[in-house]
Amino acid sequence: MQLKTTFRTKLLLLTIVPLAVAQVVTLLAVMRTVENDIRSDARESLTIGAGVVNEYLESRTDQLRTSVGVLAADYGLKEATATNDAATIRSVLDNHSRRVGADLAALVDLDGNVVASTLDPTNSSYAEVSHLISAASRQQQVSAAFLSDAAYQLFSVPLRAPVTVGWVVLGFRIDDALAGRIADLTGLDVTILHSADDRVELVTTQSADPAGIDAHRGTDTVYMASEDTNPSLTIQTPFLHGDPSVLVVLQRSMREAMQPYAEARRGLIVFGAVLLVFVAVAGGWFSTTIARPLRTLGAAARRMIAGDYERSVDVKSDDEFGELASSFNAMQTAIAEREQRITHNALHDPLTDLPNRASVLKSLTLMIERARRSDSRVAILSIRLLRMNEITSTLGHNATDELIRTTARHLLANVAGGQILGQTGTNDFVLLLPGDDVEGAISQVDRIENLLGSGVTLGRVNIILQTQVGIAEFPRHGDAAADLLRFASIARTEAQTRNERYRVYQAGHEDQFVRRLRIVNDLPAALRRGDVETWFQPKVSLPDTHVCGAEALVRWQHRELGRLNPDDFVPAAEQSGTIVALTRHVIAEAVRQCRSWEEAGHELQVSANLAARDLLDEYLPYHVMQILKEHGLPAQRLTLEVTENSIMEDLQKALSVLDCLRDVGVRISMDDFGTGHSSLAQLRNIPLDELKIDKCFVTTLCNDAHNDAIVRTAVELAHSMRLGVVAEGVEDEPTLRRVAEIGCQQAQGYHMSTPLAAQDFLAWLRGYEPKPVAERRGEGRAFAS
Repeated sequence: MQLKTTFRTKLLLLTIVPLAVAQVVTLLAVMRTVENDIRSDARESLTIGAGVVNEYLESRTDQLRTSVGVLAADYGLKEATATNDAATIRSVLDNHSRRVGADLAALVDLDGNVVASTLDPTNSSYAEVSHLISAASRQQQVSAAFLSDAAYQLFSVPLRAPVTVGWVVLGFRIDDALAGRIADLTGLDVTILHSADDRVELVTTQSADPAGIDAHRGTDTVYMASEDTNPSLTIQTPFLHGDPSVLVVLQRSMREAMQPYAEARRGLIVFGAVLLVFVAVAGGWFSTTIARPLRTLGAAARRMIAGDYERSVDVKSDDEFGELASSFNAMQTAIAEREQRITHNALHDPLTDLPNRASVLKSLTLMIERARRSDSRVAILSIRLLRMNEITSTLGHNATDELIRTTARHLLANVAGGQILGQTGTNDFVLLLPGDDVEGAISQVDRIENLLGSGVTLGRVNIILQTQVGIAEFPRHGDAAADLLRFASIARTEAQTRNERYRVYQAGHEDQFVRRLRIVNDLPAALRRGDVETWFQPKVSLPDTHVCGAEALVRWQHRELGRLNPDDFVPAAEQSGTIVALTRHVIAEAVRQCRSWEEAGHELQVSANLAARDLLDEYLPYHVMQILKEHGLPAQRLTLEVTENSIMEDLQKALSVLDCLRDVGVRISMDDFGTGHSSLAQLRNIPLDELKIDKCFVTTLCNDAHNDAIVRTAVELAHSMRLGVVAEGVEDEPTLRRVAEIGCQQAQGYHMSTPLAAQDFLAWLRGYEPKPVAERRGEGRAFAS
């Protein structure tokens, strides 16, 4: 479960957390600084202490050496030694050792034998000490001796009378008293160790916890001992200069060093805690003061979400919160007004402010309910303004928008009470006529035509508008508002297709639109599956009638709708935009088959049709060039057929695409020549190689003098422009003879062959026997075997 954090809590945390962090960081920084300072002072005190110890031990050694020298110069000792008076020698040694504080004294002869000493001969360690004394006398220096119960610092001095007759040895015990004196001098914990043969023995110590000492570390080097239990900074120095067997270890306990600062740390912690409590109390009051107006604003916002814009926010303060409350009240008013505008815009067209489709549907639903209760009727008119694209291309979009607004005002001014005028598209209007039937709707169509037929003034131009209208009626055609609007739209589309002023909806006609929509949706998948086939209709040259080429025609074996002719799906493909994919598919198949015919020994031309949308596809020339390159077919073997109407939809762009195709090397043919809307001036600018006379002129050529004259004129025009001529629609022998006589170079039609599948076309080629037109016997002769 996710916990909700209020603004008051966040503000309180914002006040406390930074201070707490700052206190902790400050305390840690102070303690770290103090610790570093203490550690630095401890290191310095150890270094100084080691120096003091060294000076003290050297001074003590010099003093003791002097005392030994005084004993060796004693006349009584020399005289007793000369007379070999052992009792006198022992007495002198005993007196002198007590006077200088020595713990033992002895006289050793030149052979290393102890002549006399202050030792008790009955002591168990007498022999061991005598041996050490004898060894020390031979060293003639200061040394250390270690017994089982004590350690000694030994001094040996030669006894001369006047030549050396022996050695005087004095020993001073290394004990707690000496360690205590060193501790008093340095103020540090003192430990004296004996290290020999990898063994470390404790001689004496003044430390409560001497553990962790590393005797093998170098001297005069500070290190940390016993880091886990009682960390202590440690330094060690030799007891005797040059002899590392006896070490004086100085230590400073960090725990004891930090003890004086513990009270200060506790004081800092208590101060920080008190400060945090104070800030928490002040922050709580402050956050509550700030959060209260915000809670008020939050409650107002929730009221606004619920759609309540009536109650204003009341915050009695002249600070920023008061200004925020005033701004909030102004925003509330602005949102209420904006919501009203949004609601209005959601149900009205932004250009004309007429009710849009959603609003029309709502109003029509209410009309139908009232009409159902009163057993009356409702007529629906779907109105489309024509020639809008032409007007836009001539006058521009702004002029078109103004024209539509003016038209809407004219229509609205003539709407009777209870009738509703709406707008469902850029140039599509809907007029709802409660109480009227189809006959009343037709009368309304006449009034609309008269109104707009008189012209709409735009600037200084009077534009006569034309309309096409679809009519539907409740309950005759349906009882649902959305269905009636759709039926009226379908009827309007039928009127546009049939070029009629209006059309009344007829039940079942929507199935054609559903079928058409399904065909458009299924076409891309059919192309991928290979359901769309390319058939070919032969062309023959005149007058020798050799087969010179073929036109690629498309056929579709739909998996559910059966075989579809081009008229069933090509117009729909053009409107939906899928014609581009269809055209590319047909061109690819045409080029591939032409290449296969060449490999079979038939060098033919092949042609394919281009639609208006294809002439807007600037990548078409690159696609054609790639297909020709892929199959190794010369570009001049491919002819692309265009119609006058397709070129005139966007003349400049179409001419650009055609010029690129001519640059590739493809031949261009004008298909259905004579049925389009191009002028001769435009025809002169189109890059053409041939004209293809429409079959509507060719089929009745022999029976209609006017068509004969038209064909002859078209052929003469083409020859004057150095263009080839193809006559399509040749369906009998006389027509073939006539088009050859007129001067057509090629002919195409059912008289030669119907369109054939690719495999059937190749079989037809193999069985075809050409015969010049002049040698033919008459109409009864079959054209092809």
